[in-house]
Amino acid sequence: LCGQADPHSAGRLPWPLGSIKIMTLQEWSDLATIFASLAVVGISFQIYLSHRQIKADHERSRREKSVEILMEWSRNLKKEGSLARKIIECLTEEQCRDVFNQQEIKINKKHEALLIQLFGKENLADIEQATEFITLSEAQTTELRWHAISYLNCLEFTLVAWQYAVVDKPIIEAQFSYLFRPADGHEVLKHFRKAAGGENSYPAIEVFTAHISQKRREHLIAKANVA
Repeated sequence: LCGQADPHSAGRLPWPLGSIKIMTLQEWSDLATIFASLAVVGISFQIYLSHRQIKADHERSRREKSVEILMEWSRNLKKEGSLARKIIECLTEEQCRDVFNQQEIKINKKHEALLIQLFGKENLADIEQATEFITLSEAQTTELRWHAISYLNCLEFTLVAWQYAVVDKPIIEAQFSYLFRPADGHEVLKHFRKAAGGENSYPAIEVFTAHISQKRREHLIAKANVA
């Protein structure tokens, strides 16, 4: 009758018991392996994303540090230091040793303009009588030495950051490579650095100059090999 339950259907399953597939232990093991592999993939992807974020943060930090160092370099640049650098770059290796040892030296009169700007005409004793050389006293070579060492110390500090990748290397190389142009007479006070101890006193500068020189050599070789 309509609305009356079949008394024989009580307790029966709605589908045949034989149609239920019971998973074997091996199948459960395979399923667990699949889930574990998916978990590993998910974790690996998270690690990859984290690594990319850390790398991006690190690169941004290095660029920011590069800007800070360039600003500090600019603040430390003084007219006297620039003049002293130009004068010393005109000196021979022997004269640079004399300057480092704070001894009296004679400089070619053709550098008179630079000497007057640095020391003042009134402080150059024999400038009026000089026909070929101008004499710098021990006090003046001491001042020249101080400017040169201050300049090199500041540059060394900057290039240590470059050497150990604290800053963005391409930025620093682009901004400081002008200091090393042998064709223009600029070799980062090469003779004075040698008198002051060279790589023992200024290792980062030595590494930087060698690196820039090598890059320029490779560029020339690449140009020569162009078909």
